[in-house]
Amino acid sequence: MLSPVLGPKSWVLASNVLAGGGMGVYRFEDLRVWQAAKQQCDRVGALLKTPAFRRDREISSQMNDASLSVMFNISEGFLRRRDKETLQFLRYAFASNGELKSAYYAAEGRDYLPSSETAGLISLNESIAKMIRRWMATLEPSGQRTKDQGRTKDQGRTKNQGPRTKDHP
Repeated sequence: MLSPVLGPKSWVLASNVLAGGGMGVYRFEDLRVWQAAKQQCDRVGALLKTPAFRRDREISSQMNDASLSVMFNISEGFLRRRDKETLQFLRYAFASNGELKSAYYAAEGRDYLPSSETAGLISLNESIAKMIRRWMATLEPSGQRTKDQGRTKDQGRTKNQGPRTKDHP
């Protein structure tokens, strides 16, 4: 079982130290984030064998595709030689991971999953998202703003919340 506690660069360093005394990762299979994505994919695969999911082909197909996409895009991103390409594949993995999280909520709402199982799946999903975000942060050139980082302080707030102030951030 993977630890949910993430230390510096844990997204990339596996628990083993490679021969030669140095630390590094030469295979995508050694990435903790890929290992967690595989675990998530395996859990989705097991869910899809249950009667409720077998009857609902649309959600099953969507969840299968998204779980595979997370795992595949992490590995493909790792195998790319340029940071810009790696970053793009990590963005795909991150988006697919978010799609899968939404599917967990949909499955729970349709009574395909008990809330306790949904909570466990979402916890794993969020740990994967955190590892991907941390890896992405190491690849983004410092000082460069992404679309998300360029938002103003009031974006995303509802009208009833009012503007942000010193007393109400």
